[in-house]
Amino acid sequence: MPDGLWPVLVLIAFVIVYVIVRIREYMRVSEEQWEKVDKTKLREWDDDEDD
Repeated sequence: MPDGLWPVLVLIAFVIVYVIVRIREYMRVSEEQWEKVDKTKLREWDDDEDD
């Protein structure tokens, strides 16, 4: 492989890891927010169907 390709591959790997970490963080925050929701005030809509 060309010598100049390694820094590019390292940068791409870093970006992929960073994106995965951010997604996991947002998922955790979302789960915490969902746990805090007063679920007694949620409404069921007529068009909500579980297939």
